[in-house]
Amino acid sequence: MSNLKDLLRTFESGDSTDGDLEVYADSVRQGLQMAAKELGVDISLLDYEVLERGKSGLFGIGRLPFKLAVRAVHEDAAIGSLGLNELDSKLTASIKSEIVELEREDPNAPGSFKVRVTKSGIWLIVSPSKGSGRQVQISEVAQRLDQLHVKDFDQELVKKTVRDHSGRPVRLGDWIPNIENDGTMYVEISDDQMRALVHFEPPRFSGRHMELDDVVQSLKNSGIVVGIDEEAISKYLDAMNYVQPLVAARGVQARYGTDAYVEYKVRIEKHIEFDNDEASVDFKDLNLIENVVIGQLLAVKVPATKGVEGRTVTNQVTQVKPGKDIAIKHGPGTILSDDGIELTAERNGQVVMKVDQICVDEVYVVQGDVNNTTGNITMLGSVLVTGNVLDEFIVKASGNIEVRGSVQKAVLEAEGDIIVRQGINGRDEGRIETTGGSVYAKFVQRANVIAEKNIFVTEELLLSNADAGNLILCNGKRAQIVGGLVRAGDEVNARMIGSESNTKTVVCVGVNPKILQQMSNLEKNYTDTTDELEKIDLDISTLESRQRTTRLTDEQKERYASLKERKEKLSKRKEEISLEMQELKDYLEVIEQKGRVCAEKKLFPGVEIVIKNNKLRVQDMYSDVSITLKNNDWAFGAYIPPEGFEDMITSRKRRR
Repeated sequence: MSNLKDLLRTFESGDSTDGDLEVYADSVRQGLQMAAKELGVDISLLDYEVLERGKSGLFGIGRLPFKLAVRAVHEDAAIGSLGLNELDSKLTASIKSEIVELEREDPNAPGSFKVRVTKSGIWLIVSPSKGSGRQVQISEVAQRLDQLHVKDFDQELVKKTVRDHSGRPVRLGDWIPNIENDGTMYVEISDDQMRALVHFEPPRFSGRHMELDDVVQSLKNSGIVVGIDEEAISKYLDAMNYVQPLVAARGVQARYGTDAYVEYKVRIEKHIEFDNDEASVDFKDLNLIENVVIGQLLAVKVPATKGVEGRTVTNQVTQVKPGKDIAIKHGPGTILSDDGIELTAERNGQVVMKVDQICVDEVYVVQGDVNNTTGNITMLGSVLVTGNVLDEFIVKASGNIEVRGSVQKAVLEAEGDIIVRQGINGRDEGRIETTGGSVYAKFVQRANVIAEKNIFVTEELLLSNADAGNLILCNGKRAQIVGGLVRAGDEVNARMIGSESNTKTVVCVGVNPKILQQMSNLEKNYTDTTDELEKIDLDISTLESRQRTTRLTDEQKERYASLKERKEKLSKRKEEISLEMQELKDYLEVIEQKGRVCAEKKLFPGVEIVIKNNKLRVQDMYSDVSITLKNNDWAFGAYIPPEGFEDMITSRKRRR
């Protein structure tokens, strides 16, 4: 004990008392820290009793402190016949619930130390405190060495280790074997042989702690060869906390095979996703149709797996169950690969599920109206609407569109034909356009109708703008064209054109309306560009005039440079537009002089007829008439049924 006594003489011990110390504090932890500082001992060597439990109060009102009776555990009571870890457990049992967790998170946690005895020697590990926490004192280390009955060591080395508090192990001396004091262990294997637990008896005094190779060898001697976790073993041994057994090895769990499943590459479930604010939902763009193109991947089968066998810690094999296989259920419009893995679209259309089969339909059928329930519709294929298309909705199709009801102030766009069985009432904003087919309607009122081929109306074409690449035919029992602008590349043929009230009606033939529209757009661009150039010239002149009399600011100089640059670009664009307009005019001059306007029953005065660049304002009433232009002279003849549609006119006359 000489070395220990010499070491103890080198520092000043704190005052101690055999009686209880009464402490008032805001918490138990704070009271223990105050007592440890007052008594000059480690907090783990304190015992306490709560005499009065404190209250936090409300905003400081009604606040009461904790009142504790704290005492230090005497050295002779600490040693006895208890092992080191048993002693620590007893001393800290009463305060563990309130202190251990707090110290783990405490930014000002005090320093700590460990004395570990192994076959390689006696090791001291001193860790620093955190923040303003209390550092380990030499007296604490000396007391612990005395408890462990460690006698022969270098006291200067102990002092240096405590001062450095580096957290690294420092060897103090040799281990002296003593089988009565050394720690022991035994191995337990779980009933399912998937875990191996090691139970430890901690060493007494300066007895040796178990080491990694001891544990591993003991596991192997017990027949455990699978899943030994050396990292977990090392951490457990370093902690020197033997209260709970160590899970030293785990078997390899078997992984059952996964069932095959179909991974859809397109949306097959149609639903609406609402945000928290339902007012933000656009009920017109519900995106309920999933369109696909030929060859597009629709679904992929992810095959079942066989699974992976497991192993117990004693290397026994655990059996697995393979996953179940399934097939991709598919219907018309789809192609399944030879291996049954991939499903692709056989045609353009919409994806639908029919009795769990994925299909591609070329026609999308809307049962009822196109409204908030359906939203806008975009279809790679054809669309059939059994009801009406209501205001502000849009229907687009790469094929045909058929509406069995009416179309209101809506937009219909198709690459094929558009058929509206009950007519169109666009209220000046509705637009019906086909880029590759014809438009058929019972009547058209205040709408914009554009067709690559023909427009057929069985009743009125009223106050509308209608463009057809070939023919506009309005020939039914009450058929007439009244008001608006009607243009066709070849012919406008109607039972009546104009009205008794001289409603302005313009009929243009002989030139494809697309060219006329292009010319109209160019003329507008030319006018807009000219107007902007005139304004820029005025601004430039103003700045140049100011520059001659005064100095321009940096901002004015920057604006002047910007105007000059903009003028240069617009001047160039104006020249380009002028050239494009001239090219179109030259083309209109050389194309064949054709076009015909026919009225079977009446052509009213006030109608304006345009064939190429020639205009005729009808002054008199005509009936059974056809009008053409020959050598720039107007030619009037008898009514001529449209070529290819004579049977339609004849059958109507028979019914009449």
